[in-house]
Amino acid sequence: MTNSTSENIESLPAKELYEASISRSEHAPQSKIVSEFVLDALVNSSGESAQIRELRASIRKAIDEANDDKAHDLMSELKKIKDAEQDNASALAEISSKFSIAQILSSFRTDPAFEEIVYGLALKVLNQTDKALKEPASKTKTPRVKKEAEIFVITKDSGESAILAMRMGRGATILSQDAEAFALLGFAIEKDEDGKEVLSPSTFTDKTGAEHAASRKAIVTAIESQIAFEGYTIAAQQ
Repeated sequence: MTNSTSENIESLPAKELYEASISRSEHAPQSKIVSEFVLDALVNSSGESAQIRELRASIRKAIDEANDDKAHDLMSELKKIKDAEQDNASALAEISSKFSIAQILSSFRTDPAFEEIVYGLALKVLNQTDKALKEPASKTKTPRVKKEAEIFVITKDSGESAILAMRMGRGATILSQDAEAFALLGFAIEKDEDGKEVLSPSTFTDKTGAEHAASRKAIVTAIESQIAFEGYTIAAQQ
């Protein structure tokens, strides 16, 4: 960015600078919320007094209830209040033409209503800023719960039994950890060309003649559903 471009941007009115700045993605959401608090309190109000808003609601209710007399009276009252507020606005406009905004604000410094606006806004900014600063520090990673491997007891009809664990990840590739169970089922553990442990035979056939890869899960499922490994039973270890 050239110096002239930078100077042009800095010379923009504050409103345009704000709107250009808040539209940038690098601003944290919390910072935008805080800035909106300021605008909501000082700028983004409807301009109508609470009394006028309440009267409008009462008028709508009276009309809904078909109470024409009450609605007429309320509308007359509304007109009086709006006329009075218009007179006030004209008076304020005249004051604004004679005094700077800094002088006007200074004159309201000890006014209870003005203090309510200012300190109410300050409290919102304080609370939201505190929340924004503390949020990143309070975010902690949920510790990953290590899932325990299911343990099964395989029993042969001759009474022999062995433990087979449903190991996961790298542990599942170390077949020798459950060598006794695989031997009971008629498998041998060998090593392939890469030195990885494999079962021999590498498959088994179920009662329908379908062939399955000899994995822990497939073996357990086959025994549980009694579609293969006749003469064997299996139960989860308690």
